[in-house]
Amino acid sequence: MREVITIIMNFITGSLLIITGVSTMGGTLERANSKLLNKTISLFSKNRWTAFFTGIFLTGLVQSSTAVTILTVSLVDSGIMKLEAAVSIVYGANIGTTFNAQFMSLHISQYAWYILIAGCILSFGTVARLKTAGTVIAGAGLMFSGLDLMSKSVMILKDNSFLAQWMQDHSENIFLCLVTGLVFTMLAQSSSATVGMTILLFNNGLLPFASAVALTLGDNIGSCIIAQIASIKSGTAGKRVALAHTLYNVLGVAVAFLLLPQFCGAVLVATRHLGQDSSHLVANTHTIFNLLSAMLFLPISKYYVQLLRFILPDKIIER
Repeated sequence: MREVITIIMNFITGSLLIITGVSTMGGTLERANSKLLNKTISLFSKNRWTAFFTGIFLTGLVQSSTAVTILTVSLVDSGIMKLEAAVSIVYGANIGTTFNAQFMSLHISQYAWYILIAGCILSFGTVARLKTAGTVIAGAGLMFSGLDLMSKSVMILKDNSFLAQWMQDHSENIFLCLVTGLVFTMLAQSSSATVGMTILLFNNGLLPFASAVALTLGDNIGSCIIAQIASIKSGTAGKRVALAHTLYNVLGVAVAFLLLPQFCGAVLVATRHLGQDSSHLVANTHTIFNLLSAMLFLPISKYYVQLLRFILPDKIIER
């Protein structure tokens, strides 16, 4: 019982550290680049392709798809941006947010405290740019500290034969893993904690690859909750952007889940061609899923926008 409580508390604390670290990095970069965000979105949202790459670039820059999506919701709601461009930005933002998963798949969590201390020292300085860089580095240190703490729970879990067997027995249910990823991400309001947990469980042999993929797919749906919350007080246009984000992920996950063996095979082949080992599989799953979703939706984006307008017609929303 004591081990179970330790595992749970480490997972909760580790998740909170990851969420705080990612929030610190994203918030700091967003504030530092707020003018750039607005200017870039305004300049490069003229067609679906420039809007798509803008979504990737900005989300990769500020490490927050939430910030980019919420900004897009407000710009469309105010009439500054067209829905067609907003939808393409959403496609790109979903790819940009996977950079963080790739970052977490690197084997540097053991250096978390050094990263955190270095960031704190820089953030105490007087030079604005160094303070910003220090805060971002400190955020990365917090994220890796959370990952390191969660890894300690995984090792306790792995060393306990009863708990390890229980975990493996229940992890065979891929639908349960999908729902777990969805619910955990909705509650945490951060996909990073879910991805970090999935990486650790899979890399330590406690989660089959198909189940790790299902968890990651569920994470993509769960991450839509923030955009939905942000659109509650917006008008028709803003609600359509939030719906575009949610429906895009739900449809993409449905296709990937129905073709799960083929999708898993594609990730394995891609990882092998990149010359990476299995420790990168979960992060690559996250990236490849969003790349394939964008490739599927970009050619039919015009019809997708028509579908959104059909589901949410002006006359129903404005009553």
